[in-house]
Amino acid sequence: MRAVAAIARNTFREALRDRVLYLFLGFAVLLLVCSKLFGLLTVGDEGKVIKDFGLAGIQLFTMLIAVMMSVLLISREVDSRTVYNILAKPVRRWQFLIGKYLGLLATVAVNLALMTAVLLLVTVVYLREFDAGLLFAAAMTLLEMALLTAFATLFAVLTRPMLGTVFTLAVFVIGHVAEDIWLLTQHVDSGIVRPLVVAVHAVLPNLERFNFKAEVVHGLGVSSGEVALTVIYGLAYTAMVLVLACARFRTKDLV
Repeated sequence: MRAVAAIARNTFREALRDRVLYLFLGFAVLLLVCSKLFGLLTVGDEGKVIKDFGLAGIQLFTMLIAVMMSVLLISREVDSRTVYNILAKPVRRWQFLIGKYLGLLATVAVNLALMTAVLLLVTVVYLREFDAGLLFAAAMTLLEMALLTAFATLFAVLTRPMLGTVFTLAVFVIGHVAEDIWLLTQHVDSGIVRPLVVAVHAVLPNLERFNFKAEVVHGLGVSSGEVALTVIYGLAYTAMVLVLACARFRTKDLV
């Protein structure tokens, strides 16, 4: 495990030096600070608008960081052939990939924590309240990003960076609309569309399971059983995707 930890630390440091990361983080913080303005311009409960807009912004920019950094950093190692120097040492391929994944996930977690802290500060300054529910929503977002980063890692070893980015973004979009598409097909009499949707629904994750923004914003209760099932679902799905990624990377021709 020492090799995995060393690769994770180096990946984390490398990611923190990447300018793309700070570009995304800067835009996210700016939007969170400006959420007060959106709250004033929107008809309705200002506090709910600020929280809803802030959580949506955190999810969007965390997703962009997870996708871009995961695909770029792993592909960069292969394309620059620095991966040969690492694998020439007593480091197995699965250790390299898991180390990369953990380092990238740590980068995503730090940025998510910073954006959540900014949102909490905004709510304290403008709304005079500390909503611990925002921490819960952020934790569920991190679980979602752990799964999405696993998919980005898988696509990074399957294809080129551009296609990997497109495929990971497709997983994010489809994962959030899968239930709506499923319900729509119940009213469509087609012998082709329905089996296709069933296959997509069975293979791709339902990312809406991690979406607790409405419950947090509107102060609705969430059962501990539902949270536990969501955590188990996220961790199990992430582990399965990482196993597939390691299996493919083990047989990948790096030449």
